[in-house]
Amino acid sequence: MAHVIAISNQKGGVGKTTTCISLGACLVESGEQTLIVDMDSQSNLTMTVGLDPDSLEFALPDLLGTEQSATIPKVTDVIKPTNMPGLDILPSDVRMASAERILYDIPEYEKILGKVLSEISSAYTYILLDCPPSLGALTLLALTTAQHVLVPVQCEYFAARGLVRLLDVVSAVRQHTNPALVYWLVVTLFDKRNNISLRVLEQLQENFGEHLLQSMIGIDTRLRESAVVGEPIILFAPQSRASEQYRLLSAEISQKL
Repeated sequence: MAHVIAISNQKGGVGKTTTCISLGACLVESGEQTLIVDMDSQSNLTMTVGLDPDSLEFALPDLLGTEQSATIPKVTDVIKPTNMPGLDILPSDVRMASAERILYDIPEYEKILGKVLSEISSAYTYILLDCPPSLGALTLLALTTAQHVLVPVQCEYFAARGLVRLLDVVSAVRQHTNPALVYWLVVTLFDKRNNISLRVLEQLQENFGEHLLQSMIGIDTRLRESAVVGEPIILFAPQSRASEQYRLLSAEISQKL
């Protein structure tokens, strides 16, 4: 069975999607079949791998029971390969926004994604869930399905404060739907020249201890460039600083599991 990791933070712009595709690619590079799942109606992950969400025959909403269609496709009909062999994607489209509203009316909706992924879980070592920048139904769906939640966090004052709300949600999920859920924090967009970044990092280290991963991702313009061309960073710029940092993150997570 696959290790399912949700990548979540209600704050946008902290590197969730970049971390999902970069971590997924590094896991594949180390020999692990990996599926990345786009759970955001903005479909950034889908577009980052070079797919047009508006031209897809099927996407994740077709599997969640929120669409009024006669038949539900097989999950294998929805999954698409990326340009990196071994890295597949379960894409999203704009219908995820309406799916989120409908999910609340479905009894035990939190378990739907787990049932969908159980059909293909044995085909992958890792499944990474790229969550939307909110704490709504789709994020609760992901946190109930995952064994771990990876929280990208910037070393900025307001970004660090936002962790409190997310960790409250993690605690609620543990109580109600997923008692085994474990969380990790990973520092992203880190600027070692910035004194505030260094101070916030010290606070994170003091307050979160072993929950804070040792690997950190710095600011690197090559990451933005790789998204534009639709390639994971380790294909676009394999020797870049960001590639090496995501390889270290991949190795650290693999060792923990």
